[in-house]
Order: sequence, then C-alpha cells, then structure tokens
Amino acid sequence: MDEKKDRDPIIPPTQNDPNLKVYRCPHCHKFLFKGNIQRLHMVCHHCQVMIHADEIEYTGLC
Repeated sequence: MDEKKDRDPIIPPTQNDPNLKVYRCPHCHKFLFKGNIQRLHMVCHHCQVMIHADEIEYTGLC
C-alpha cells in the first residue's frame, strides 16, 4: 500500500478567502466566525452574551 495515501487528509483544508472578514465577540474578543454580514444577532458561544450589531457598528470590532 502507498504510504502517501495514508497521510493525505480525506477532506482537504479549505482555502482562506480574502473577501471574508473575521468576526470576534465585542465582549470577550474571541473568534466567532468568518463571513460577510449586514446584521449580527447571536449569542457568543464563549461568554454567552447576546450580540446585537449591524455592519456599521460592528466594523470596529473585527
């Protein structure tokens, strides 16, 4: 059996998209997700605080 096939990942890693922004929690500053959004209404899965923001408010928190 070929050793290279054993070491290759089954799912290749995703490429970074330069058009996607990294969003962080404004309270604990931990990573939330990558993407492009207009509004954000969610609970941070790290600190359990509700986040309400639109793109204008959230641009300084990225």
